[in-house]
Amino acid sequence: MKGDNLTFSEFFNSKRLSMGLTLRRFCANKGYDVAYISRLENGLMAPPEDPEKLKALAFALELEESSIDWVTFFDLAATVKGKLPEDLKRDTRIMTVLPAFYRTIRKKDIAKTDIDKLIKLLKGNGGSGDENESQNTIPEPKGNRT
Repeated sequence: MKGDNLTFSEFFNSKRLSMGLTLRRFCANKGYDVAYISRLENGLMAPPEDPEKLKALAFALELEESSIDWVTFFDLAATVKGKLPEDLKRDTRIMTVLPAFYRTIRKKDIAKTDIDKLIKLLKGNGGSGDENESQNTIPEPKGNRT
């Protein structure tokens, strides 16, 4: 399942429903309080800050570690909190093009070289300017991203 245009709460709810479980059945099977999961699914409560608690929720939803759903789950959880996912913060290539990205989405002036670096990074060659560089330079998702 893609997380495009979904909030964390919508993603969580859709994953639970795709398991064929009501809220009460999910909570009974996985050992969670109904009110807690309901607040998460309705956006009344932010995802937990504790990486282990967040990981436990991902496992409760039966998300496969390192899958696109796993990564999406952690990305959406970070977004709700107004944070960048930890793996992105550790990638210096991404961090160097973020100012250009921010200027772009704010519609401020941006240098062509910054646009080129951002495009190259998004295409997967790290924005180094080396056209022959491997197309898979952005690390593959790992288990616990937070």
